[in-house]
Amino acid sequence: MQGENETKAAFPVMVLAHNEERHIEACLDSIFQADPGRSFDVYVMANGCTDRTEAIVRDYALRQPSVHLVSIALGDKCNAWNVFIHETVQACCPGRPIYFFVDGDARFVPGSFSAMEKALAADPVANAVGAPPASGRSAEHDRRELLEERGLVANLYALRGRFVERLIAARARIPLGLEGDDGLIGALVRWDLDPQHPMDSRFITPCADAGFIFESMTPARLADWRAYWKRMIRYARRRYEFALLGERLRAQGLAGMPQHIQELYAGANKLRLTWDGIYTLTSWIALTQMRRIGRERGGAH
Repeated sequence: MQGENETKAAFPVMVLAHNEERHIEACLDSIFQADPGRSFDVYVMANGCTDRTEAIVRDYALRQPSVHLVSIALGDKCNAWNVFIHETVQACCPGRPIYFFVDGDARFVPGSFSAMEKALAADPVANAVGAPPASGRSAEHDRRELLEERGLVANLYALRGRFVERLIAARARIPLGLEGDDGLIGALVRWDLDPQHPMDSRFITPCADAGFIFESMTPARLADWRAYWKRMIRYARRRYEFALLGERLRAQGLAGMPQHIQELYAGANKLRLTWDGIYTLTSWIALTQMRRIGRERGGAH
């Protein structure tokens, strides 16, 4: 059995990390502990870090040489994802049958990576594997929703190697500054890289035997309430950005992908604010910000 494990290719794992000094070591530990019978090549995409994240990863790599620090000056998770797909994969881990993507503040249910590999192998139509949350106040609801709707969440998902090769060949990059990179990646999978065709959820297979754990909000902490408020504004902006981006991609295909999502903000004036209970305010803030940026960018030209 040991010899059989040794012949298997190491699992390549991209870890997105921006100022994750509190979580990155636990995240890395969790990767290796999740599937101790498998080897990993872990690439920490440290983007725009101003804390000790990079130093922690360097120290970790001294103990575990299969961990690699990729230092990126720009603090943008979409750019970091693009760098991994178009630079790191080709230079360091080309031709793998599966690629894993995780967030640097997540930890993982034991057996997650091997379970996702099996799920992808069992579904020849699928190009991606989604994993549900295993923690959080609404974990059961979120888990059921992801498994039923076949979604992708940035904390833990995987792409088939051939699909990654097609991303590279198509020079497909996600826009800088985009909220909800996982939402666009999931859409690209469902579109099979052709946004002018209908989405097909069969291209994503869910894996109930995998899962991720993250630090939940503590209601007693004021800082967590501030973070929650900002997150709700980001979620609203994500919804509006996808309305603009989806329209562009359906009309122009991948050729219509902007380099930066704010290139589309001039169109925010045609978006409408709708009633959403207490979240109407965060939607209004997000839409107002987008319209202001759109006007400023228009004036700059």
